[in-house]
Amino acid sequence: MKRILASLALATLFLMGLASGGAAQTPLPQGVISGRVVNGTAGAAVPPALTVTLQGFKGTDPLAPQATVADAEGRFRFTGLETGSDYAYVVHTEYLGIQYGTDALAFEGGQTEMETTLFIYETTTADDAISISRIHFIITASAGALTVDEVQSFSNSGDRTYIGAEPAAGAQRTTVRFAPPPQAQDVQVDEGATPGRFVQTADGFADTLPVVPGQSTLQVILSYVIPYDPASTTLSTTFLYPTKAVNVFLSDSGVEMSSEQMMLMGRMGTGPQAYVGYVGQNFAKGDTLTLEFKGAAKTGAATTAPTGGLPTTGYVLIIGGLLLILVALALAYPALRRRQSAEAPAGESAAPCDDECEELLAAIADLDDLFEAGELDEETYRRRRQALKARLLEIQEGAQE
Repeated sequence: MKRILASLALATLFLMGLASGGAAQTPLPQGVISGRVVNGTAGAAVPPALTVTLQGFKGTDPLAPQATVADAEGRFRFTGLETGSDYAYVVHTEYLGIQYGTDALAFEGGQTEMETTLFIYETTTADDAISISRIHFIITASAGALTVDEVQSFSNSGDRTYIGAEPAAGAQRTTVRFAPPPQAQDVQVDEGATPGRFVQTADGFADTLPVVPGQSTLQVILSYVIPYDPASTTLSTTFLYPTKAVNVFLSDSGVEMSSEQMMLMGRMGTGPQAYVGYVGQNFAKGDTLTLEFKGAAKTGAATTAPTGGLPTTGYVLIIGGLLLILVALALAYPALRRRQSAEAPAGESAAPCDDECEELLAAIADLDDLFEAGELDEETYRRRRQALKARLLEIQEGAQE
């Protein structure tokens, strides 16, 4: 369900900027959304009489849902739909207790008909197809502390939804696991729109949400504080799953980071929002990433760093702004690696971000304005912003394929 909500949030954020209060316009023709439910698991079929629901939004306001039953071939059809630019739709269904949904759908340029495919999957208790497509570490250094915000994006390369192993009697079923460094303090995990989503384990945490097939279909956000000795401080983390890429962004506060496993990408941003970026790739399950920090933080650096816990509003803005840089780094990394080995042609550079990146950043900026103006509560603001960030991550990982 979280992925469905993310699609809706993403669509409605775009639409907020399109809706306007001008003079009455000629009514637009009504639209039709039709499609088919497909079981994406090899050899599996769509169950009979599956209920399919269409959830519409006008701007940020949900419309009354419509429901129908898919026919013997899994086909469905919804008619009489508004086609204005401020409307968006998501088709979803529940199968084996798991919610599946399409991406957000919107009629464009006089369009009145749309076709979509709604995938469902059988389930598995084996995690052999689970990996981490990318981990982001956003680290703010201040006197005596490194404040870390960590974003992990999980992928499922199989054709079954991972639901976790059968739990012991009385225990809750869990899926992916993750753990902060041993010396981490004030550890917090963002549950988003799913209270009680995470379970504490002996060595960290476990998620209770399923991992559906696809790239970056599940995100985990945690934060913690590492006590910092300017003489030398080590942050080590062991990968519990194969991990394709790691990004580190360290606040440009005078503290230096070194690691044989990471490549320096350079400085970005200005003033209190300046960061130094690093990137590494292709870590195996069981590998340990070791980051060494040393040097005193600049005077006054502590005034711009968070004091622990999940990101404050201002820090969330920093993370969102860095995501476009992450996209550029993903595109630039292979070229930089080749340059380092003297194998790349002269003048090779990163590809520019596409139009969707620019739209996403504009939507983030619009959302920030609404929040600062008091038109959105903090929970809604953070949930919708997380949906935008998730889409930027998808673009980033797609650029590396």
